[in-house]
Amino acid sequence: MGNPFYARKYIVSKSVSGQVVSMEAVIERKSSEATEDYLELIDLLVREKGFASTSDIAERMGVSKSSVTSEVKKLHKQGYLVHTPYRGMALTDSGRDLARSMKDRHQVLQRLLLLIGVPKEAAAIDAEKIEHGLHPETVRKLRKLVSFLEERKIEI
Repeated sequence: MGNPFYARKYIVSKSVSGQVVSMEAVIERKSSEATEDYLELIDLLVREKGFASTSDIAERMGVSKSSVTSEVKKLHKQGYLVHTPYRGMALTDSGRDLARSMKDRHQVLQRLLLLIGVPKEAAAIDAEKIEHGLHPETVRKLRKLVSFLEERKIEI
């Protein structure tokens, strides 16, 4: 089974505020989500193994090696990583910062979902879906809420 995060359909719809969301906006958002997912995984692999290879990334994300190579070239051009073909890749400071920020968002959301009784596997999947679209202030407030609930051992 492929990566569930890439199985989403592109839909032209209305936002919560009633504004029409264009296909271009949806595609751009999906592109930034992919960027964030790649950076998060590369950071994880480097911390686990000391390096990240295109094969490892392709296997973990359920995509082809050529898709990974294409994305890695894009990330390199955007300044998120340094890639030397056949030698590996390393995140730049900005790439590492974004990857760790996304990991933090994911953990805050997953902890919140667990606190409200969502099963662990569903919480992990749902946190991944939610993490990309949140405003930084929203994440800050959710982090405070999670800390409040955890300190008081409140579960719903």
